[in-house]
Amino acid sequence: MRVGVTGVSSDLGRGLLPRLEADPLVDSIVVFDVAHPPALTKKCSFVRVDLTRPGMEAALTRAFEEQRLDALFHLAFVNSRVHRAAFAHELEVIGSMHVLAAAQETGLARLIIPSLTALYGARPDGPALCTEAHPLEGTGVRFVTDRVEVEHQIEKFAARNPEVHVVVLRFAPIVGQTADNPFTRLLRTGFIPTILGFDPVWQVVHEDDAVTALHLALSTKAEGSFNVVGDSAAPFSTIARLAGAQTVPLPGPLLRTTILALESAGVASVPVPLLAFLRYSWLADGQRARKQLGFEPRVPFLEAMASMRERRT
Repeated sequence: MRVGVTGVSSDLGRGLLPRLEADPLVDSIVVFDVAHPPALTKKCSFVRVDLTRPGMEAALTRAFEEQRLDALFHLAFVNSRVHRAAFAHELEVIGSMHVLAAAQETGLARLIIPSLTALYGARPDGPALCTEAHPLEGTGVRFVTDRVEVEHQIEKFAARNPEVHVVVLRFAPIVGQTADNPFTRLLRTGFIPTILGFDPVWQVVHEDDAVTALHLALSTKAEGSFNVVGDSAAPFSTIARLAGAQTVPLPGPLLRTTILALESAGVASVPVPLLAFLRYSWLADGQRARKQLGFEPRVPFLEAMASMRERRT
C-alpha cells in the first residue's frame, strides 16, 4: 500500500508513523505538510502542501494523482495551543474541504479521519451511552463546532462517493505521557475549578491505544464512524486526582469569574461554553469499534491516568 498522511506532526501523526513504517503491507508513506518534519522514517517521502492556502484544492489533487495513494490519514487538526481561531478554522474546516475534494477527484480508495466523542455534547437529557448514530449536538466552542462541521462534510462526501472506504474514529479524551491537547493541558495545570455539586463520569483513551485504532482502520473491512474509548470510566474528580491534579468545586457565578481570571492570566482552564461537560456525564458506546474494527484497549484505565504524572519527552 502507498499511504498518505497529513498532520504528521500531530500527536496522532507522530505515533502512527512508526506503526506504518513497521507494517509490511505499507510499501511507502507520503507526508503532506507545510514544512518538512524534522525526522521521517525510511519509507517516507515529503510533499509540501499548505491546507490553509486559497486554491489548494487543485494543487492537492495534482499531488494525490502523482503519488498514486491507496489510502490517506487526514490528521491535520489543531489540538495544540492556537491563539488565532481563524487559522484553526481555515486548517480544519477549509483544509478538510480541500482534502475531500482532492480525494473525490482522484478516486482515493480509503480515507481515515480522527474525531471526538465530545461532539455528542453533554446535556441533562442525553442518553446513558452515545452510539455512533447519536446526533452530533456539540457545544458553542470553536474546538468542538469546527469538528462538527468537518464531520458533516465527511458525511456528505461518503454519501456522494460510496466507493470510497471512509473511516471516522471518534476518540474519547486522549491521555498519555506525550499527549498534548486541551484536556491534558487542563489536567497538567494541577488546579481545576469545577461546578459545586456536580461530578460527571468521563471516559479517556491512552495515546498508544488511539494510535492502534488508527492503524487498524487502514486494513479493516468495516467503514463509517467508530467510538474509540478506554476500558473504563470514572468521575471527573477521580480522573483529575489520578493525573495529579486537584478539583476545586465552586458555585456557578464564582466559577465563571475564576475561569475568566485564569484565561486572562494565560492559564489553561475549561472554557465557559464547555462547562456542560463538567455538569453532565457524557459517555460513548465503544462496542462497534470492538466488534467491527477489532479494537481492544490495551492500556488499563489506572495505568493510562498514571502516565499523566510522568514527565513528557
